[in-house]
Amino acid sequence: MKITDMTSYIASIPRQRSLNTYYGDIPDTKTITVLVETDDGITGIGQTLSHAPHYGDTAESIKNNIDNHIKPSIIGHNPFDIESLFDTMYKSIGKSTRYPVTAIEFALWDIKGKALNVPVYNLLGGKCNEGAPLHGLADRLSIDESIEHIEKLSSEGWTWLKSKIGFDVNTDLTWYKAVYEAVGDKVRFQLDGNTGYTLGEAVYALTQMERIGGIALFEQPVLHLDEMAILTERLEAPIQADEAVTSPRSVYEIAKSHAAHVLHFKIEKFGGLLQAKRMAAIGEASGLELSVAPYFDIMAAAAAHFAVSTPNVKWPAGFSDMGDTLLSHPYLPDGQVLTPPDKAGLGVDIDEDKLKFYASKWD
Repeated sequence: MKITDMTSYIASIPRQRSLNTYYGDIPDTKTITVLVETDDGITGIGQTLSHAPHYGDTAESIKNNIDNHIKPSIIGHNPFDIESLFDTMYKSIGKSTRYPVTAIEFALWDIKGKALNVPVYNLLGGKCNEGAPLHGLADRLSIDESIEHIEKLSSEGWTWLKSKIGFDVNTDLTWYKAVYEAVGDKVRFQLDGNTGYTLGEAVYALTQMERIGGIALFEQPVLHLDEMAILTERLEAPIQADEAVTSPRSVYEIAKSHAAHVLHFKIEKFGGLLQAKRMAAIGEASGLELSVAPYFDIMAAAAAHFAVSTPNVKWPAGFSDMGDTLLSHPYLPDGQVLTPPDKAGLGVDIDEDKLKFYASKWD
């Protein structure tokens, strides 16, 4: 089997509600989706994200790297040779980024699973977990709106909620104190700072929040590993690394620095499932457990295949609250776990008409 063609699309998918973070207000999500064709008639699908301008590559640069550098480097190659092709793709873009590689790497696994008539998780080691555990997402709103939203999520059965901090220490403390006093111990909170605090701000704010109660986890409140290591010693709640988790080397550095207890995996940053499995193994050897960002659509399926086949995926993450799907049939969680499809490959199918519709809106 040989790779014969590849087509990429930029598409902006609206969120049901704008996401408010330290980085800014995010009303939609920019995706880059690829279709990889073979001479056997099997087409693999893959997807990655652009988080720009907040961090990472722009959508245009991802598409440019796919179309003008990665595509010509792998046309004619066997799509089964994922290990070799990862290295080829990474070198073709000067080892400068892995976001474009991820989309194609996912598609290669999809091709391989379809050709062998097995789900991707069976190619990654088989099931050892139920799937990717999930928490609820409590958007950072006004105090009254947040309380109403959290009460609704609690009534739906969510006992673990993630919300955002890292804006302003006093504002964050006032917000969290009011919310916790209103909802009490019905839920536990994962508070994500997105690196928004200085070390001094983090020590003050997070110790105050612990005194208020209800903390399940703090997610990357500061940027640097030495600062995170201080927080792991000062705080009772676990610290989760997110922005710091980028590569196998980064996992080694986090473990060496004792900078976190949990690693949050955003696979689009890593270059795909092979790299994620390497990083998980380093984490497991270091006593670090994982959460996996499932996002949505093709990325969600890939994340679920990874989670179900990786033993140290133990902590929850949030399924993205999108206003539409690029898939022919929506792929959604069943309760508070995202289980992978049992169909061959990644197990989801693109609605090409809808993909082209959203791509045309981008143009």
